[in-house]
Amino acid sequence: MKKSLLKRTFVSVVLICFALTGMAQTTFTAGDLNYSVNADGVSVTVTGHALSYENATGPLNIPESVNYQGTDYAVTNIGNSAFLYYFYLTSLSLPNSLVTIENSAFAYCSGFTGDLIIPNSVVTIEESAFFTCYSFDGDFVLGNSLTTIGDGAFNSCDGLHGVLNIPSSLESIGTMAFRYCNFSGMTVDPANPVFDSRDNCNAIIVTETNELIIGCVNTVIPNTVTAIGEDAFCGLALTSIEIPNSVTRIGAGAYAFCFSATGDLTIPNSVEFIGAGAFTQCTGLNGTLTIGESVKFIGDYAFRQCGGFTGAVSLATVPPELGNEPGWNCVVFEQFGYPILTVPYGCAAAYQNSAWYDPLGLNGFYEFIEAEPQVVSETENIISAVYPNPTKGAVKIEAEYIKNVSVLNSLGQILFESEVGGNAFEYDFSGNEAGVYFIKVETVKGVETKRVTVL
Repeated sequence: MKKSLLKRTFVSVVLICFALTGMAQTTFTAGDLNYSVNADGVSVTVTGHALSYENATGPLNIPESVNYQGTDYAVTNIGNSAFLYYFYLTSLSLPNSLVTIENSAFAYCSGFTGDLIIPNSVVTIEESAFFTCYSFDGDFVLGNSLTTIGDGAFNSCDGLHGVLNIPSSLESIGTMAFRYCNFSGMTVDPANPVFDSRDNCNAIIVTETNELIIGCVNTVIPNTVTAIGEDAFCGLALTSIEIPNSVTRIGAGAYAFCFSATGDLTIPNSVEFIGAGAFTQCTGLNGTLTIGESVKFIGDYAFRQCGGFTGAVSLATVPPELGNEPGWNCVVFEQFGYPILTVPYGCAAAYQNSAWYDPLGLNGFYEFIEAEPQVVSETENIISAVYPNPTKGAVKIEAEYIKNVSVLNSLGQILFESEVGGNAFEYDFSGNEAGVYFIKVETVKGVETKRVTVL
């Protein structure tokens, strides 16, 4: 009985092994390439070169189909890391049967020159597929069926140039997909529902969010753009940096390593957030850095090694928060090169007691100079009272025969103005940010300005 049971168990195991063997993926070599049959049984993935990377040289021509044991298979995929580090291949030809180029398929194939033509059959290009293929120097064409470009797919393909044309089919572009590429222009097919290049701006913009995600040396940022995306201009040979007043957010690395940009850098008053490394190593900027009054956060390394600046101004009455990465020690201004910061009138103490202060000036500023208010009293003893002061809300102004009241910020910019008529007026500061403001009162006797601190 026991022998019979053992025999049946042995037979079962053998049958299972045969079944698993039959189900195993078929791999084979044809010509110079290795292949694996896909699950559909009619197509194959190119898994690599038959020769080692040291011995594989010359052109790489991927066929549309390959025959193995009397069966023709369509070549639809280039596999994960299939040609990783194949430095000595000199050119690339892709078949019209291809559907997917997988992760790092051609990464570090730095010997490729000539054209890079993505066939119309290709739907997906995965992460880092052509990373550091920097010697391509011919035409660059994206096929009209492409829907997805993964993170860093063409990162550091320095030789890609000319105009980047985005097809109507493209739905997703990963971060750093075209980092360090040197396109002279960019267009998006008008039929594309996800991206646009409005106003002939030579950039790629996410239509729904108005975020510019990829720029080039000839980009002119439209005033409808509200965000500059991560690495959008990273490493480009820009000659200057101009950001419109519509932008509220500048992403991490947005202008990093733009060594060629010179002159002033003005962060508009509309900007609230500056990401980590946003302007790191913009070493050519040699004017004044002006940080807008609405900036609330500046990420680590944002202005690291920007040593060429000859002036620095912050218009923010409340010092923006600096950095948030553990262990980075708020190295926002490391090796900034200009350790004196001009701040709004009455705000030096706030900066002195914040992360902006560095007694050595190596990772911040060691001196804060208050800008003179642009509004001063024209006549004394016109205003009877301004109270409460400081305040968190409404302030009452009393004077004889008030004709007009203006409220100004610390830079003298008018925030509110109204005709009055009477001996009293009330203004509510509860909607204003903390800081120093000025109330200018005009009466029949003259004009006087009073300072108000909002908590």
